[in-house]
Amino acid sequence: MPILIAPALVGVLVDHGQFSESYAGWVIASGSSGVAALLMFISVRIHKLNLKKLAGLSLGVVVIIDIYSSFSANPDLYFLVTRFLAGIAMGAANIVVYTSFATMPNYERGYGLFVLMQFVVSGLGLYFLIIYSQNIGVQGMYLSLATLDLIALFLIRYLPDRSVTKEVDGSSHTEMKVLLSLVTLFAVVGFGLFEASGFAQFTYIERVGMAIPLSELTVGNIMLVSSLIGIPGSLVIILIGTRFGLIPPLLFGMLCSLVGMGILLTTKTYTSYFISACLLGFGWALCLPYIQTLLAKLDKKGSALAAGNSFATIGAALGPAFAAMVVGNSNYDRVFALSITLLLFAGASLLISIIRMQINAK
Repeated sequence: MPILIAPALVGVLVDHGQFSESYAGWVIASGSSGVAALLMFISVRIHKLNLKKLAGLSLGVVVIIDIYSSFSANPDLYFLVTRFLAGIAMGAANIVVYTSFATMPNYERGYGLFVLMQFVVSGLGLYFLIIYSQNIGVQGMYLSLATLDLIALFLIRYLPDRSVTKEVDGSSHTEMKVLLSLVTLFAVVGFGLFEASGFAQFTYIERVGMAIPLSELTVGNIMLVSSLIGIPGSLVIILIGTRFGLIPPLLFGMLCSLVGMGILLTTKTYTSYFISACLLGFGWALCLPYIQTLLAKLDKKGSALAAGNSFATIGAALGPAFAAMVVGNSNYDRVFALSITLLLFAGASLLISIIRMQINAK
């Protein structure tokens, strides 16, 4: 998912593609909007679709679009539409992975491993794009994405085919019954707000480092370390699962993120930037698999996962879009204030969902 390296994408587009910071944010938002549109469409049909075949076709399409984008990257509406279409194609592969984990035993640990790999790829991507941006430019960036898409296309064959996957529960709930329940609605909205908060600050975190000012090498190293710090965050669910429930780890992860953003609101130095980036990476990685686990508990066949990830991707699109609206002339404090507000609302919504689920289970 290109959104995993959004700060570096914004940096390359601004520094080497004649994009403004605001317009680069809209490029990220348009791709995320495409993913969200596809996931929302699938969420009410997911029990009947062969998603594995759809993912293979979609990844083939996104390879072509990324190659085309490498030669057509300009700050215009046509390019935004192109990235929106790439997001639609990427959405199918996205949901296949999420639903595949839900069919496995100890699925919460599967989500932990998935988030772990996300942060490894994100860290390496952020490091190399920031450090070598002058060498590869915008064209090399999108060709690199096309290469990763091609690798993913070949790995699709190893995912379970749902046409031969036996049912994991005896539920007769339809997609709409699941999606319209209050516990699901609060979980889905909470996930969307959580991602909006995360990606609002994540989109401009690289620019904050440049404004301190720090060198490209220093910022690249900090981005790499902060992403790798996400690995122990994702390991929490692998090691302890849901032994202590969902609420304590979620609250702790969100507290780490709030402290990280609060630090950068009060002081901007090398030390504060490094600590803040690490806290944000750890908190984000800790929370994500627990939120995915909550959605999987609501419907292991995938409708809640599809809707939740749709709203999460909408949040990932709206977060950078809202941040682009408030950043103005490099006013990054507004971006962090926005992220903090969104995260507080996300926490409240997710807590309500978990509590209602626990009440319904009694």
